[in-house]
Amino acid sequence: MNRNQVHRLALIAAALLITVPLGALAEATLSLRFEGMDPHLGQMLELRVVDLDSLEELERLSLPEIPMGSFDLEIAGLPEGGDLRLDFYADLSGNGRYDAPPVDHAWRLEVLDLAAEESLVFTHNTEFTDIAWPPAIDGLIGDAEYRNKLIDPGTGMSVFWQNDDELLYVGLIAPGTGWLSIGFEPENRMQGANILIASIADGELTIEDHYGNSPTSHRKDDVDDIIQAAGSEAAGESILEFVIPLDSGDLRDKALTAGSEVVIILAYHRSNDSLTSRHSERSTSSIVLDE
Repeated sequence: MNRNQVHRLALIAAALLITVPLGALAEATLSLRFEGMDPHLGQMLELRVVDLDSLEELERLSLPEIPMGSFDLEIAGLPEGGDLRLDFYADLSGNGRYDAPPVDHAWRLEVLDLAAEESLVFTHNTEFTDIAWPPAIDGLIGDAEYRNKLIDPGTGMSVFWQNDDELLYVGLIAPGTGWLSIGFEPENRMQGANILIASIADGELTIEDHYGNSPTSHRKDDVDDIIQAAGSEAAGESILEFVIPLDSGDLRDKALTAGSEVVIILAYHRSNDSLTSRHSERSTSSIVLDE
């Protein structure tokens, strides 16, 4: 099962128990009991599990409606001994998406050194946290999934993005079935840029972390700072999503700051998946990060 897939789960039993398996290599199960959720009956609940060490999203699920004040979720296949963060919210506004509290009600919990069979009880409270609900990194880009969008006139590529204080989430759509790329903060054409380049071939994503080593060339970075990525092809277009740190600490990367304007370089190839082939189109633009 794709760990980044959003699971639409039907709630049909009076005594509710939902099990979400994550794969054969997983070792631990987290049982999460919700209590006192009566103020949110009939509202959507979304929850995601994040690895605190890597910041990778391990699981995301969505309940179309909260059916009762008390219910259980059971998430299987989590890493035993791992340190996890649970972000979840109730869609109080009813608009089908996350809005920062108090518009929606959101919470954050941590589970450290996860036991093989771990149980946790959450009781509804008003100690809300802005969890900055991010896009799902699944290789698909839905309407209004990202807070920001740019259609680049030079390449015809679409750029989607949003960020919190630590991470930058990026989506790209290129008008072709070859490779596609974006670079951040070049000094002179490609030189000095932090470049992410990817291709999707036979349904498989290849993505590499590069840096601009001269005005007209780039090389693979010794350190891969891509936290998560996914891609797909449809209707003659390539779709890429990825997550990187705003500041990885890598000397080959450029530290980015929330709220700042960032120069970007965009490129793609219409049909060739080789990451070393020359681009079909290239351009330079800029985006403004969320504060």
